[in-house]
Amino acid sequence: MNKRKIGKKLEDYVVERIREILHDSLIRPTKNSGASSELGDIRCDKFIIECKKRNTKDVVLKEDVWTKLINEMPLGSTRVPVYILENKNKKRFAVLNLEDFFNLIKQ
Repeated sequence: MNKRKIGKKLEDYVVERIREILHDSLIRPTKNSGASSELGDIRCDKFIIECKKRNTKDVVLKEDVWTKLINEMPLGSTRVPVYILENKNKKRFAVLNLEDFFNLIKQ
């Protein structure tokens, strides 16, 4: 299975779960997943989401991927950037800025 299909499974799972939770059928994978004018891997009004599947036990937050995600955000955007990682054992993690986490708790 090619790398794109492996990552697509993670994206599809995340989209399905967010749709269930937010009751929003408009949430979807972005076209060409980051290779188009859409931001991130998943289109959602509340978040800018980047998904990465790793074929290792450990997952690593790649600062350049995080920085790219932050830099792509439009000025004044209220969307929260989230970096979702999955390891080879299918354990999934969501990474976000600590201040964004605190703001989500307040809501």
